[in-house]
Amino acid sequence: MVKPLNPLVISGCEVLPLVEGGKGISVSNGESSGAWAAAGGVGTFSGVNADSYTETGEPIAQIYRGRTRVERHEELVAYAVAGGIQQARVAHERSNGEGRIHMNVLWEMAAAERVLNGVLEGAKGLIHGVTCGAGMPYRIAEICARYGVHYYPIVSSGRAFRALWKRAYHRFRDWLGGVVYEDPWLAGGHNGITNSEDPQRPEPPYPRVSELRSLMVDFGLAETPILWRAECGTCANGPIGSAIPNSVRLLFNSGRGRS
Repeated sequence: MVKPLNPLVISGCEVLPLVEGGKGISVSNGESSGAWAAAGGVGTFSGVNADSYTETGEPIAQIYRGRTRVERHEELVAYAVAGGIQQARVAHERSNGEGRIHMNVLWEMAAAERVLNGVLEGAKGLIHGVTCGAGMPYRIAEICARYGVHYYPIVSSGRAFRALWKRAYHRFRDWLGGVVYEDPWLAGGHNGITNSEDPQRPEPPYPRVSELRSLMVDFGLAETPILWRAECGTCANGPIGSAIPNSVRLLFNSGRGRS
């Protein structure tokens, strides 16, 4: 028997607990995220050098004509901002006003803050949340709060979230939409492990997420959801997702960024 999906409030809206992962190289774009949202879930397009299109739908080649590194860097930022805005508009149109639209960025990508500010400014009201990993995105909270957008840091441990909360997030708690747990051994993404952990000895995800939840409860975030990958669905302690309050496994969430 198929169990019904209980709705969850994400980015200020009640949606199905199905979250599309933001994958680069144009895999997650306005078309996919808009369709995901239209079905009642949370669509996520990649904001990492997103593609732009002509009026006839042809992709615009990102050709760099600058003669210096500084000039080419400015071209890269311009392409990234224009692409992110266009993907947000496509997602909004495809969603038909349903679900939520999120944007995924990499904190360590070139000019991350400039690109994020540019896209959120140019696509006001079209993006409901921003997921961000690949580093320690301290300033993501301040930027998103400025535009009235929820933020979702991607962490691989409670220790990482503690540092983010203590340094910055506690000042912008109202816009913390959730915390994404990306297991450093299973996710294969951009989150690493600490010197106290052994890369050759994977730790079961359940205790790590449970530790993260306990920490969030201490910070007064008991109702803030934890989002995590479907690959973390079982471990030695049994199924996870139901035993930890307000946690939901991502149906589809894979590698991020251009690689």
